[in-house]
Amino acid sequence: MAMIALSWFAAWATRRSRAPSRPLLWSLAAFTFSGWVATLSGWIVTEIGRQPWLVHGVLRTREAVGEITGAQLGVSLTGYVLTYAAMFVAYMVVLTHLAGEGAEAASAKSVPGASAAGAAAD
Repeated sequence: MAMIALSWFAAWATRRSRAPSRPLLWSLAAFTFSGWVATLSGWIVTEIGRQPWLVHGVLRTREAVGEITGAQLGVSLTGYVLTYAAMFVAYMVVLTHLAGEGAEAASAKSVPGASAAGAAAD
Protein backbone atom coordinates (compact mmCIF):
# COMPACT_ATOMS: atom_id res chain seq x y z
CA MET A 1 0.00 0.00 0.00
CA ALA A 2 2.90 2.34 0.71
CA MET A 3 4.22 1.79 -2.82
CA ILE A 4 0.89 2.78 -4.36
CA ALA A 5 0.49 5.76 -2.05
CA LEU A 6 3.98 7.02 -2.86
CA SER A 7 3.52 6.60 -6.61
CA TRP A 8 0.17 8.42 -6.55
CA PHE A 9 1.67 11.21 -4.47
CA ALA A 10 4.62 11.47 -6.88
CA ALA A 11 2.26 11.63 -9.86
CA TRP A 12 0.24 14.36 -8.14
CA ALA A 13 3.34 16.28 -7.03
CA THR A 14 4.83 16.27 -10.54
CA ARG A 15 1.67 17.19 -12.43
CA ARG A 16 1.95 19.81 -15.16
CA SER A 17 5.67 19.07 -15.65
CA ARG A 18 6.70 20.24 -12.19
CA ALA A 19 10.13 19.11 -11.07
CA PRO A 20 10.02 16.63 -8.17
CA SER A 21 11.49 17.71 -4.88
CA ARG A 22 14.69 16.18 -3.56
CA PRO A 23 12.92 14.36 -0.64
CA LEU A 24 10.43 12.88 -3.11
CA LEU A 25 13.26 11.63 -5.32
CA TRP A 26 15.01 10.06 -2.32
CA SER A 27 11.72 8.40 -1.28
CA LEU A 28 11.21 6.98 -4.76
CA ALA A 29 14.81 5.73 -4.81
CA ALA A 30 14.28 4.06 -1.43
CA PHE A 31 11.29 2.17 -2.86
CA THR A 32 13.25 0.85 -5.84
CA PHE A 33 13.47 -2.71 -4.57
CA SER A 34 10.26 -2.75 -2.51
CA GLY A 35 8.42 -4.83 -5.13
CA TRP A 36 11.11 -7.49 -4.93
CA VAL A 37 10.99 -7.40 -1.12
CA ALA A 38 7.18 -7.78 -1.20
CA THR A 39 7.41 -10.77 -3.55
CA LEU A 40 10.11 -12.44 -1.49
CA SER A 41 8.20 -11.80 1.74
CA GLY A 42 5.06 -13.38 0.29
CA TRP A 43 7.02 -16.44 -0.77
CA ILE A 44 8.59 -16.78 2.69
CA VAL A 45 5.20 -16.46 4.41
CA THR A 46 3.77 -19.13 2.11
CA GLU A 47 6.62 -21.55 2.80
CA ILE A 48 6.64 -20.94 6.55
CA GLY A 49 2.87 -21.42 6.61
CA ARG A 50 3.33 -25.03 5.52
CA GLN A 51 5.80 -25.93 8.24
CA PRO A 52 3.44 -26.24 11.25
CA TRP A 53 1.65 -29.10 9.49
CA LEU A 54 4.96 -30.93 9.16
CA VAL A 55 6.16 -30.14 12.68
CA HIS A 56 3.00 -31.30 14.45
CA GLY A 57 2.79 -34.61 12.58
CA VAL A 58 -0.36 -33.80 10.62
CA LEU A 59 1.52 -34.07 7.34
CA ARG A 60 4.57 -36.23 6.77
CA THR A 61 7.54 -34.79 4.89
CA ARG A 62 7.31 -37.42 2.15
CA GLU A 63 3.66 -36.42 1.59
CA ALA A 64 4.61 -32.75 1.23
CA VAL A 65 7.35 -33.32 -1.35
CA GLY A 66 6.41 -33.35 -5.02
CA GLU A 67 7.25 -36.36 -7.15
CA ILE A 68 9.67 -34.90 -9.67
CA THR A 69 13.06 -36.04 -10.84
CA GLY A 70 16.30 -34.15 -10.46
CA ALA A 71 16.28 -33.41 -14.20
CA GLN A 72 12.81 -31.84 -13.97
CA LEU A 73 13.95 -29.74 -11.04
CA GLY A 74 17.04 -28.63 -12.99
CA VAL A 75 14.95 -27.64 -16.02
CA SER A 76 12.57 -25.67 -13.81
CA LEU A 77 15.40 -23.87 -12.02
CA THR A 78 17.14 -23.12 -15.33
CA GLY A 79 13.91 -21.68 -16.71
CA TYR A 80 13.46 -19.41 -13.71
CA VAL A 81 17.08 -18.24 -13.83
CA LEU A 82 16.90 -17.49 -17.57
CA THR A 83 13.57 -15.69 -17.21
CA TYR A 84 14.81 -13.49 -14.37
CA ALA A 85 18.09 -12.83 -16.20
CA ALA A 86 16.15 -11.70 -19.30
CA MET A 87 13.94 -9.44 -17.19
CA PHE A 88 17.02 -7.96 -15.51
CA VAL A 89 18.67 -7.25 -18.87
CA ALA A 90 15.47 -5.65 -20.19
CA TYR A 91 15.22 -3.53 -17.04
CA MET A 92 18.82 -2.35 -17.38
CA VAL A 93 18.33 -1.51 -21.09
CA VAL A 94 15.24 0.57 -20.33
CA LEU A 95 16.89 2.23 -17.33
CA THR A 96 19.99 3.11 -19.37
CA HIS A 97 17.84 4.45 -22.21
CA LEU A 98 15.79 6.61 -19.85
CA ALA A 99 18.92 7.90 -18.11
CA GLY A 100 20.39 8.83 -21.49
CA GLU A 101 17.25 10.72 -22.48
CA GLY A 102 17.35 12.62 -19.22
CA ALA A 103 20.96 13.63 -19.81
CA GLU A 104 20.19 14.74 -23.38
CA ALA A 105 17.19 16.78 -22.25
CA ALA A 106 19.21 18.42 -19.48
CA SER A 107 22.06 19.34 -21.83
CA ALA A 108 19.61 20.69 -24.43
CA LYS A 109 18.02 22.94 -21.81
CA SER A 110 21.37 24.26 -20.60
CA VAL A 111 22.55 25.30 -24.09
CA PRO A 112 20.70 28.39 -25.37
CA GLY A 113 19.15 27.85 -28.78
CA ALA A 114 19.60 24.07 -28.70
CA SER A 115 16.62 22.04 -29.81
CA ALA A 116 15.35 18.76 -28.37
CA ALA A 117 16.83 15.56 -29.81
CA GLY A 118 13.57 14.71 -31.60
CA ALA A 119 13.29 18.10 -33.30
CA ALA A 120 16.73 17.73 -34.88
CA ALA A 121 15.59 14.65 -36.80
CA ASP A 122 12.82 16.60 -38.60
